Amino acid sequence: MTTPRPLRVLLVEDSEDDALMVLRELRHGGFAPEWKRVDDAASMEAALAEPWDVILSDYSIPGFGALQAFALVRKLGLDVPFVLVSGTVGEEMAVEAMRAGIHDFVLKDRLARLPPAISRELAEAANRSDLRRAEAALLRAEKLHALGQMAAGIAHDFKNLLNPLGLHLEVVERAMRKAGAERPDAIGVMREIIRRGVDTIDRLRTFSRLDPEPIAEYIDPAALARDAVELVRPRLADHAGIRIEEAIEATALVRGNASDVVGAAVNLIINAIEACGEQGLVTVRTGDDASSVWIEVVDDGPGMNAAVQARMFEPFFSTKGAQGTGLGLANVFATAQRHGGEIAVDSAPGRGARFRIRLPR
Repeated sequence: MTTPRPLRVLLVEDSEDDALMVLRELRHGGFAPEWKRVDDAASMEAALAEPWDVILSDYSIPGFGALQAFALVRKLGLDVPFVLVSGTVGEEMAVEAMRAGIHDFVLKDRLARLPPAISRELAEAANRSDLRRAEAALLRAEKLHALGQMAAGIAHDFKNLLNPLGLHLEVVERAMRKAGAERPDAIGVMREIIRRGVDTIDRLRTFSRLDPEPIAEYIDPAALARDAVELVRPRLADHAGIRIEEAIEATALVRGNASDVVGAAVNLIINAIEACGEQGLVTVRTGDDASSVWIEVVDDGPGMNAAVQARMFEPFFSTKGAQGTGLGLANVFATAQRHGGEIAVDSAPGRGARFRIRLPR
């Protein structure tokens, strides 16, 4: 026996009997509908604050109707399958509905067409969503590639400026020692500033190498994930309420740069620890499938909204204020790109974050 498929349905319908008839047909068609019925613009707009798999609308409702309901969906920028379900749909009505962008229509005396129509529209909506994600990833990669080229030039110029400054500090310090003067604290502070500046430049240079490059050595992602955990453990002294759990399984070997991959995993684990705040759980996992090997870092922190996720791999973008350089996740992304792999993120406010680096087998 086939398990009914869950389906969240928003019904735009003024007849309760007709709504129940539609729901009965959905159950016969293999769906398990969770539904809400609305019959005016105010209740429709309020209902659209919730996620829906499909919207089924009668063509004409006193003071409202399918065209007005669909206009609300468009106004809110939602891409939800919208199917017209009406007792009579004349040719002119059907043309008007299709021209407005409504996806399909089904007559109420032919409701057997409704379940397959919904299945088709759900599949097409999933394809549109996949296409948008692919386009966004391509745009982000192109943007980061351009930023990487710019970063390489900036890093080169700044390093040429900072290195001589460090040499001049040594000359000043040597002269002060010869004169018998004590070294002022300011020299130590300046030397530390220069060191941090050079470190930042080195991270910029690492980020700028976005293009995949031939890598000769084989690496063990599971072993590297364990190394990353051990490198991060000393930081837990300052985060007593946070624990790291390992779910590291043996994986296939892949071609890669061990230090790059360890660095990427360390960045993800540190970000997860800091995201958890005073207490929480960070889980590090590994695994593989037919095409790739992956390292995954999961935290149960506050999660990220869509606006943060859209920018989190951009260099210098940080939610940590003055404490963050904004280069950690940019370098993780660069590492995945250089290995011909990818990094996927699953997060939402209130449900933590999951980062997964995939490396091709």
